[in-house]
This record gives sequence, C-alpha cells and structure tokens, in this order.
Amino acid sequence: MMEAGLPRHADEQLDQAGLRAALLVEQVMRALPTEPLRARFAPLTRHAAQLRDSSGDSLRKSAVATRAALGPGDGLADFVEPPLVAALREALDEVLRILNRRAAGRTRAVRRSDAST
Repeated sequence: MMEAGLPRHADEQLDQAGLRAALLVEQVMRALPTEPLRARFAPLTRHAAQLRDSSGDSLRKSAVATRAALGPGDGLADFVEPPLVAALREALDEVLRILNRRAAGRTRAVRRSDAST
C-alpha cells in the first residue's frame, strides 16, 4: 500500500532518523573486515541511499531489508562489532516507528472522515 502524506524532507523527525540510519549503514559497511564481505553486503549501499532520500513504501522496504540483513546467523551482526549493530538496529527501528505513527494517524483521520459522511 502506498504511503501518502508529507514529503519525506518535510518531516524533520523522519528525515533525521533516515539520515542517521543511512550513515550507520555506511559505517557498518566500512567496518566489515574483508572485501568479500563488503561485496556480499554491497546491496545495502542502495538501501543507505534510500534511507537518506526516499519516503513511503521505498523507505519502509529499505529499513526492513536492512534490518533483516543484520542477522541472526550469517548476517551483518556476525561480522561487525555489537555496539555498531545495536546502533543501526535502533536507528532502523526509529525510522519504522515514525512511519508506523504516521500511517496510524492517517488511518484515524480516514476513519473519522468516514464516520462524518
């Protein structure tokens, strides 16, 4: 379902949360110990760009996909220091919380308008 509402950069809280998550993805990628691991997780660089600039469904999909890449078992968490992984996980969760609050607010607004007609 397409998420409507404010453009991404019009919501400062979401913009800052996405930027923080994108920067942490890039930091995690640099922290990978070997070139083969960096190549394996290279698709996450696309997600970092989407976390930085996308909105709606693209932003949600990137946050979910990046979070899934953390692990368990053979994910980023197996190759990067735990504090960095925890920071990235929290940043991604914040992006998702903001998106969920926005979606819930729109749902309540639609229900109220349905009740008045």
